[in-house]
Amino acid sequence: MALDLEIQSLLRSIEVQQINFTMAGIRISGHGFFELSNCFSDQSIRHRIRVTVRPQMVGTDAQASYTPDDDKIHLRSLSVLHTVSGRAELIHECTHAQLDLRAVSASILSEEGAAFIAEAWYYLACDQSSAMVLAGVPNEIVTIADNIRTQSQVRGGAAISLTPEQINIARRAMRLQGYSTGHYTSNGIRGYRYRGN
Repeated sequence: MALDLEIQSLLRSIEVQQINFTMAGIRISGHGFFELSNCFSDQSIRHRIRVTVRPQMVGTDAQASYTPDDDKIHLRSLSVLHTVSGRAELIHECTHAQLDLRAVSASILSEEGAAFIAEAWYYLACDQSSAMVLAGVPNEIVTIADNIRTQSQVRGGAAISLTPEQINIARRAMRLQGYSTGHYTSNGIRGYRYRGN
């Protein structure tokens, strides 16, 4: 199966579709991941995210990256999607892509916090909580993801808003990870902006 279609399938999986939370004005949802999945295709489509295997475009400790300027997902290798950790990191990068699709301008600390929470949520959905620490997800983020995931399950999949305390904890964890203050800007995928849920 083509990498594009493997990513599309991942974004439509039950584990990803359950992700549903808001953080400091940022909304990350399974529905948003489903809409994003429509941008992955092995056909020529207008609003497409391209997938490349280019290790030089991926950080030294990462398996994937997303560049919003050219709407590309870069993978370290062809086998990234063969492991839970690789798929979890791809969910992290697709969280950035979902925000790009929504044309959201967010603080770097908040957007990275949201991406790490989505990554941790995916690990938890795959029953991989112990592997998260090894994969570089901060413990504080794991605790937040576990809390909001549990709340969402109790409420039938409803979106859970992080508390101000959780937002501050996530931002502090991102500073400790080396992320700077400032803002990311997103312009949509090939100019397309999704404005739905």
